[in-house]
Amino acid sequence: AQTFYAQKLTSNDLKQIELSTHKKILTQALTYNDMQTAINSIHTIIILEGDTSTYKDSLAITYFNDGNYVSSHLLAKELLQVKPNNTTLLEINAVSLQNLNATKEAITAYEILFANTNNMIHGYQLANLQHGIKRLAEAQETIQKTLACKEQENAYIRFSVDNTQTQNVPLKAAAYNLQGLIEFELKDNLTANTAFNKALEIMPNFTTATQNAKAVLMQIQREEIKGVEVKN
Repeated sequence: AQTFYAQKLTSNDLKQIELSTHKKILTQALTYNDMQTAINSIHTIIILEGDTSTYKDSLAITYFNDGNYVSSHLLAKELLQVKPNNTTLLEINAVSLQNLNATKEAITAYEILFANTNNMIHGYQLANLQHGIKRLAEAQETIQKTLACKEQENAYIRFSVDNTQTQNVPLKAAAYNLQGLIEFELKDNLTANTAFNKALEIMPNFTTATQNAKAVLMQIQREEIKGVEVKN
């Protein structure tokens, strides 16, 4: 008679089998862009692996890609306490806050991000947020640093032309346009005019910059007329 000896599975063996299964489910879910299943599997993996699980980073990225900005912000914020210079987490945190319209918190997050990356898109977003709440001196300094950054090819900002049309504008042209707006509000019309024209050198059919250049030129002409009238 044959005797079979069944190897008894330990609780650790069972845990490893469950981990392996959920990692396969995760890969499959991401293949089919099934974010909810992916998120559920990552949660299970983290519980099985414990607090030191490296899958927490994956969970933050998956939340972010799924547009769940509250969860991606909360998790990125927690992970940044341990990894304060992790560029991916800094970016997730900043963009999540921006999408949640938490402008002041987003500005703080982008300041840290831009200081770490010196990336033109991060500088542009920071200057844009600062300009949006009229922190003009800060926005002016940020946009100057941004324009000094290494240029990014194939980076575009989408601008509305009217209610139905948009334009994809090269990042550097968008940055010059923003510089023009900031300088215009700081009453430096000549610098604003130069900035708008630089934007138009990069993209001659940039509708917003064309309109802004016309507006600042009219303002310069009005001031010249006033100056003549005062002299007379």
